[in-house]
Amino acid sequence: MSIPILGRLSAAVGVLALTAAAALVTVAPATAVTDPGNIDPAIARTLTIHKFALGPDNGQQIGTGQEVTVPGTPLSGATFTAARVQGVDLTTPEGWTAVSTLTPATAATRVTVEDTYTATTGTDGVALFNGGNSLPIGLYLVTETELPAEATNPSAPFLVTLPFPTGPGGAPANQWIYDVHAYPKNAVTDLTKTRVPAPANSVEARNPDLIRWAINSDVPTLAAGDTLDTFTLTDTLPAELEYLATGPTGVAPTSVRVANAAGVTQNFVDGTDYTLAFDAAAGNVTATFTPAGLTRLAGLPGGDVTLTVLSRAVTIPASGVITNTATSVVNGATETVTGSTPIGQLTVFAFQSENGVRTPLAGAVYQVFLNQNDANLGQNAVFIDGIQNWTTGANGTVAIPIITPGNYYVREITAPAGFQQPTPNQVQTQVVAGPSSTTAPVQNYVEFEHDQVPAFALPLTGGDGALWFTVGGIGLIAIALGTGLVAARRRRNTLAPANA
Repeated sequence: MSIPILGRLSAAVGVLALTAAAALVTVAPATAVTDPGNIDPAIARTLTIHKFALGPDNGQQIGTGQEVTVPGTPLSGATFTAARVQGVDLTTPEGWTAVSTLTPATAATRVTVEDTYTATTGTDGVALFNGGNSLPIGLYLVTETELPAEATNPSAPFLVTLPFPTGPGGAPANQWIYDVHAYPKNAVTDLTKTRVPAPANSVEARNPDLIRWAINSDVPTLAAGDTLDTFTLTDTLPAELEYLATGPTGVAPTSVRVANAAGVTQNFVDGTDYTLAFDAAAGNVTATFTPAGLTRLAGLPGGDVTLTVLSRAVTIPASGVITNTATSVVNGATETVTGSTPIGQLTVFAFQSENGVRTPLAGAVYQVFLNQNDANLGQNAVFIDGIQNWTTGANGTVAIPIITPGNYYVREITAPAGFQQPTPNQVQTQVVAGPSSTTAPVQNYVEFEHDQVPAFALPLTGGDGALWFTVGGIGLIAIALGTGLVAARRRRNTLAPANA
């Protein structure tokens, strides 16, 4: 009798071990029994699940049912059911014959709700069926019915017996394991969304209304036999942002980058490996991988995909912070994250002050620069939606509407008519999140005070001037008359002797 039973047990262990290979089942011996057919019903039987993310450093070892240390990230929120397979009596040879022929798929037709147990993993990734109380002797179909939030693929269903045989090749051999531990894995992704700062003094930095987002997701490590069926990344832009497929000259466009586990960029082509589309009504920018791209992507476990979205801020929320969401869908598993960025503006006021009264001045023209050298030279001024010059209106103010917070230099390039440029004609200012305010706390506001152009000499006019012109004229006439009288007298004196 011992030889047939041992043979069947070996077959059963083979089926269970191979079935559990994707789940990495391990066990800890609760008792040692020399006769493999000698199950002790007095010993309690437990089943514990240890849930980890599937990665390159785990998932290759066939489980033994024993408790071991496994590398990886524990996953919470995974719900499992352990359904006892009906019609399988492990105290009989026929029961073990059934074990050796059943698969998870065929066993699924022989379970009942009444004989099913449920357990959910905690923060440590551990789930204990039946609260740790003893489970009936039998064959169980273990199925993951609810995935962790970040999981993309459920772990494969597997069969396990309670108790579990180590078999003739076990260590130790031919023993029953009553406290069984299983280590099913999930393929997972990690989704992040961040704002990408523009390089210092770059063309993109000189367009401070531009906001670039990076939505990044890992390429999952799949269990043997699993496929990558869907992989999409979506950025949902709020009303404060408008989508830009391309930006100003010198600014990189919206794009998709795929890298392997070593961070090396792979040559994935838009239209062939993925498609990039924008839904204006929903504000969604979506990168969707094609079947060809999915096949290539599945071969890059541990790599990552980055959807870089270029947008322009068009309004400032009252909080001064723009928030939007990104979503990934990988093999039907959805993950959503949010990203945020501060945004501000700048108001410039031109005025003349006399006796404490400020008079607004229209027509003053201003530019904004990233650094003092550019401000001094009047070069590389910033653009906001293509505009580079801002002119004050009748109220003496002009709003430079959308600016990424930071330090800037404001320079007056044209003074109001009839006024001099102030000295200095540029000021450094800091832009913070939110709109401009002229009341405490004053923010995002600068002002320039002006003096009129200098007075210049004009001709003398009025009564005194006419009087002196008259006096001068009379003097000239008197001089002329005197000169004539002297000339006449000289002529008479010259002629007198001749007449005598």
